[in-house]
Amino acid sequence: MKKSILSMVFVLAASAALSACSSAGSSGDTGAGSGKTYEIKVAHAAPATNDRLEISLQEFKKEVEAKSNGAIKINTFPASQLGGEREQVEGVQLGSLHMAAVSTGPLPGIFKDSMVFDLPFLFNNEEQAYAVLDGPVGQELLQNMAAQTGIRGLAWGENGFRHFTNNIRPVQKPEDLKGLKIRTQENPLHMDMVKALAASPTPMAFGEVYSALQQGVIDGQENPISLIESMRFNEVNKYATLNGHVYSPYVLIINDAFYQMLPQDLQKVLADAAKNWSTVQRDLNKKQVDAGVENLKQKGMNIIELTDAEKDAFRNATKSVYDKYRNELSSGLIDKVLQAAEEAK
Repeated sequence: MKKSILSMVFVLAASAALSACSSAGSSGDTGAGSGKTYEIKVAHAAPATNDRLEISLQEFKKEVEAKSNGAIKINTFPASQLGGEREQVEGVQLGSLHMAAVSTGPLPGIFKDSMVFDLPFLFNNEEQAYAVLDGPVGQELLQNMAAQTGIRGLAWGENGFRHFTNNIRPVQKPEDLKGLKIRTQENPLHMDMVKALAASPTPMAFGEVYSALQQGVIDGQENPISLIESMRFNEVNKYATLNGHVYSPYVLIINDAFYQMLPQDLQKVLADAAKNWSTVQRDLNKKQVDAGVENLKQKGMNIIELTDAEKDAFRNATKSVYDKYRNELSSGLIDKVLQAAEEAK
């Protein structure tokens, strides 16, 4: 009953959004060339300039508008203009926001199984992650999310491997994190991982992190190199440890009721462009990461690179997280993902 009521809310909210952003006309199987237009808002939390997310979404915009013959207009809202990632996810679920490109950080609040890809040291490299996310397991997870939440995942992107930064001391081994106040995403698994390393997790919205570091509210944070550089965390943190404790994907999401109301040809335009966005965004991220490490060094940040043995110490220290979440996520999900990751090596 509850699910039926929620589904009705999604449909009504999306219907209102559709009416507000579309010109008069009847809906059918085709939309390109019909004279009817759809203005779609796409929000994200990354910077408006010099960041792979906004650049890739501008490419997405160009492709969608061209291939829809102008039937779809895309407007992007970077830098948390429409709220942080949690608010963006809530907006897409309710239909007050059409689309967003978000990390998996805020998704557990509405879809717990999304945490499976936040398990520490799940992937060794990007190619292994792509194979799992774009393969049957990753696509099944997106289908389940749509069915359970009303949010459709169009494609996986890349936030990147996450690393610790702090302003207190170099972190070479897990014990070095003891007692540090580390900002995490609003994600229970991330918080449990930081606790397993004897640090103190402090969840907060991404847009608040710089000022919290500047004011000493927190000692450090954890994010991919691309965001450490673009958010200028090197200005407020001295040390970065490249331990890659979590591979963090982005996902391009859309309100499913809104998507289903679009003509079929426009659905295909969005779906195809989303796949291309994934490739473009991942390529841009790789370039930004490759350049980012050297840029941060040149700006005076102390970069600590770990040996495989040193990374294993972090891996071993976080094994308890797997044990806990085997009982909290869908039965067999963690083992299914681990098997897919092993096959992708």
